[in-house]
Amino acid sequence: MKIKLRRFGDILTSRPAGREAALAMKAYQRPPADENVELDFEGVLSVGPSWLDEVLSELRDEFGRDRVVCLPTKNPSVIESLKVIDSADE
Repeated sequence: MKIKLRRFGDILTSRPAGREAALAMKAYQRPPADENVELDFEGVLSVGPSWLDEVLSELRDEFGRDRVVCLPTKNPSVIESLKVIDSADE
């Protein structure tokens, strides 16, 4: 199941907005048990680490860490936000 994050806005930065987006995703998106949850960043201008951390935490808790996948992107804000989140998980 692919979730286009652009529908949540062009600039995704605040933790409260990330929590709200994650709750909406959980409420309206129910993937089959054998399907990954793919986050698509196409069209998003900027993503902050706090927004992305909130979304990833909520979705991973709900669907499992291995099933939540960030699709490849060239967006530098996504790449750097993922680095920050990954370093905090270590």
